[in-house]
Amino acid sequence: MNSRERMMAAIDRKAVDRIPSDLWCTAEVLRTLEEHFDVEGQETVYDCLGVDGMGYFGTRYVGKDRSLPDGTEAGIWGTRFEEQVLPTGGTYIEQTHCPLKDVADIRELDDFNWEDPADYDFEEAAETCKDFSTRRATISGYQAPFYDLCMLFGQETALMNLALRPELVEAVLDRAAKYRLEEHRLLFEATKGYLDITQVTDDFGSQANLVMSAGTIRSIFWPHYRNAIKLAKSYGLRVFHHDDGAMSELIPDLIEMGVDVLNPIQWKCPGMDLERLKREFGKQICFHGSVENQEIIPFGTTDAVRAEVRKNLRILGSDGTGFVIGPCHNIQSGTPLENILAMYDEIQKVTGA
Repeated sequence: MNSRERMMAAIDRKAVDRIPSDLWCTAEVLRTLEEHFDVEGQETVYDCLGVDGMGYFGTRYVGKDRSLPDGTEAGIWGTRFEEQVLPTGGTYIEQTHCPLKDVADIRELDDFNWEDPADYDFEEAAETCKDFSTRRATISGYQAPFYDLCMLFGQETALMNLALRPELVEAVLDRAAKYRLEEHRLLFEATKGYLDITQVTDDFGSQANLVMSAGTIRSIFWPHYRNAIKLAKSYGLRVFHHDDGAMSELIPDLIEMGVDVLNPIQWKCPGMDLERLKREFGKQICFHGSVENQEIIPFGTTDAVRAEVRKNLRILGSDGTGFVIGPCHNIQSGTPLENILAMYDEIQKVTGA
């Protein structure tokens, strides 16, 4: 099997020659790996580590200039972000302006600029997808209703509005979802025959529980999930769902709606016991990630990292499929290089890559 065949078979819970692997990391970590191997490009790093990986790509915005009067580039719907520097030297992007933060009246939404979902270079995306598809499982698209809600209102205001102004929340989600569905329809149409996977995703889990009640999630967000998943399935795509933290209460719902891949499997959180997850859901969904990345990869010894790899392969890979091993979220700047190398070296040793 090549990497694409292996990845897709594992996602479909079919027989594979070995458990596939993936790499999620920050740009700084990728540069560290490039320097270590004296290579350029993520795919070349994949090859050096023996990673199957996926061909991740986005779409380039080509619409009207979003620049503000001071020259600052705004994002979708007028959002704004600034780069922040971490003590490790890494960076992350922090949102500094949420365009609907002060909106309390549904009527104000009619004057808001919801933009044109056709304002992306879908032809360029199609060429990238076609190129990737000769080597990797391809993945693109990101429909995340709760993320969009937080981006528009800000997380605190979004959560308050869910409790105090549910009609406003639903009106915003209806408009945002209309945009996202058309944007993704255009993407799926352009990449038809080459795109394999798309994300319908959100972060509903915290370190201890869900960030809101399951009832709220089901009533407010699941209708939009069903529409997004229905669109993806109409193009024959597998659906990838990223959801951090203690979110196991939602797994049966996700399976019922048609989610194929669950990431990142933070097994230290309540309800995320690996043996239970594999036993109860392993025949219905593919697990992705799971190598512990809050303590073990960044702060553990290389022996601890290797033991963590073996444990995950033994449990989530117990039936030989339905698992893609990798870090449970992006490997962060400041992580010891030797731990990253140990993780992928152990994966190769155990799986026979």
